[in-house]
Amino acid sequence: MDNYLQAEQELVDLFYSIKKLGWIETKRHGDQCLGNAFEDLIGKKEDNKPEADFKGIELKSHRIITSSLMSLFSKSPSSPKGVNTYLRESYGVIEPDSGKKVLNTTVSGNKFNSHRGGHCFKVNVDRASKKLRLVVKRTVDDVILESESIGKNVYWDFSVLENALSKKLNKIAILYGEEKDEGGYHFVRYEQMVILEGLTIEKMLSAIENGDLFIDIRIGVYASGKNKGKTHDHGTGFRIILQKLLTYGTIKIYK
Repeated sequence: MDNYLQAEQELVDLFYSIKKLGWIETKRHGDQCLGNAFEDLIGKKEDNKPEADFKGIELKSHRIITSSLMSLFSKSPSSPKGVNTYLRESYGVIEPDSGKKVLNTTVSGNKFNSHRGGHCFKVNVDRASKKLRLVVKRTVDDVILESESIGKNVYWDFSVLENALSKKLNKIAILYGEEKDEGGYHFVRYEQMVILEGLTIEKMLSAIENGDLFIDIRIGVYASGKNKGKTHDHGTGFRIILQKLLTYGTIKIYK
């Protein structure tokens, strides 16, 4: 049995033992509660490493009743140097509280979005040069910006995205569960686990072109501390609706 299959079987056994417990009290709360509580139960400590969570398997969680976007990984553009500051200062909107520009926008590959800063954004898959390029156009005259040619200068190298896939997403375990509050305590319960594998860079690029995979750009400014006033990348996240993600790989269901 290879290492991935051995890790999968170990995780499946852990899942079934935890599922049998039914409702489990947890100190965890918030959007990541299900995932964090499961990691607590299997003895995994929190970290910010780029590798997968459990012996090469990435752990994700999903509330049964929601259809929200699931984050796959975070990766800022590969180029140019200082890209986040450039994007924030060029296309950000001034926040009343801080007086500083921030840029918050969700970008897809099948159409331009709209943004209150007066521009709209999309990404283009450039297979010839192996780059995912950010394109911006004015919302007033509908002309694609060519000054400093942002479509040529701001991009993600395919190799960077492929590396993120290989490190975190060779195999993904998606935990479906529920939460409730009762008697002043918070509880979680796990219903099923889906193992997804077979994601490739080409499938990821197709998901972007189809408008299934979105890129959340969240660039702000540090409000305090030694970096006060400097650009703060809150995480440029590659995100997808779970049901769409499942169509881009092969799955095994445990329940």
